[in-house]
This record gives sequence, structure tokens and C-alpha cells, in this order.
Amino acid sequence: MDNSALQIEFETCGTSTVVTIIGDIDLSKSQELRSAIRPILDSKPNKIVIDLEQVTYMDSSAIATLIEGLQLSKQSNIEFVLCSLTEGVRSIIELARLDQIFTIYESREQTLGE
Repeated sequence: MDNSALQIEFETCGTSTVVTIIGDIDLSKSQELRSAIRPILDSKPNKIVIDLEQVTYMDSSAIATLIEGLQLSKQSNIEFVLCSLTEGVRSIIELARLDQIFTIYESREQTLGE
């Protein structure tokens, strides 16, 4: 029984698309995340918000997927931001010094200016 299935939910909020990820992201799940982000890039929202509130762990493959999303977004002039990082994820991102690359918001509301 696999309880660790990754859930990815999408929500359009004005000109932004919020991607809520539920579950830990490791090598086996990174491809799933990559496949989920691509169609959003194609739909060209002004901003892609990756909500990580329900992700307690991610490995280097997940980080690589987020960096790829960021790079592809930049090419299309789409803002790509992270929000609601759990302590575990925040420490991984800070350890890799990616907090200097990504725009990170405390909450989804702050990200969307609500």
C-alpha cells in the first residue's frame, strides 16, 4: 500500500496559478511534478505560485525540478515563487542557498496580495 502518493492541485487566482503540492518529493515523484508544471507554463499565467505548506521533505531531484521551473518561467516572463515552506523544506532550500534565487513568501495570501 503506497500512502506516499504525491498530490498536486491547481487553482487559478486572477492572473496567477497556485500549485499546491501534498506529500514529500523525492526522485520517484520529481518527474510527476515536472509533468505537472509544464502545462501551466504553456498556459502563460503572470505568476506561478508553488505552495509547499504540505511538503515536509524534498530531495535534490525536487530542488532541480523547481529550479528548472524557475528557469523556464523566466524565459516566458512568468513570475515563479514559492510560499508556505515547512521548516524541513526551508532548511534544505537555505542549505543549498536557493533562498537567494527563489522569491519566497511566508503565506499564500501574502503571495497573492490578499
